[in-house]
Amino acid sequence: MGTLLGDFLFMLAAVVGLAAVMQANPWVFRGLQWFGVAYLGWLALQLICSRPSEGASVPARVHAPLMHFRRAFLVSLTNPKVILFFVAFFPLFLKPQASTATLVVMMLHVTLLSLLYQAALVLIGHFVAVRFAAVPGGRRTATRVAGLVLIALAIRLALDMA
Repeated sequence: MGTLLGDFLFMLAAVVGLAAVMQANPWVFRGLQWFGVAYLGWLALQLICSRPSEGASVPARVHAPLMHFRRAFLVSLTNPKVILFFVAFFPLFLKPQASTATLVVMMLHVTLLSLLYQAALVLIGHFVAVRFAAVPGGRRTATRVAGLVLIALAIRLALDMA
């Protein structure tokens, strides 16, 4: 739900003209991109430095749903690909003379597609996580690999912006 809210805010911003402002002021867009790179790096370090519990005898830390929502929301707001989509691509389909109903249907369509895609990712991720949890050291290895992948993504995004 956090990523969907972030996407919705970008859609709303595109409708009211933020895309034009960001295209006219590339430094705003660049700043958001660098913030996204820094946030990915911070998330990666959190994963790499964490101590995931192993085995059924040690319960995993349970986080409040609001914490997951907030983290997903921030990921959505700082994701350079999401920003690029809603700044460069989405506005191409916006017409000033379009009715409010047309805009609402278009926004709902994008939200539904995103929800279905993200639900599939969550279900597949859960399936893989359950399998890794059954392997000795699997949770620790998966957590470290996820952190390394996030670092690689942050480096890749930084190099693409340079």
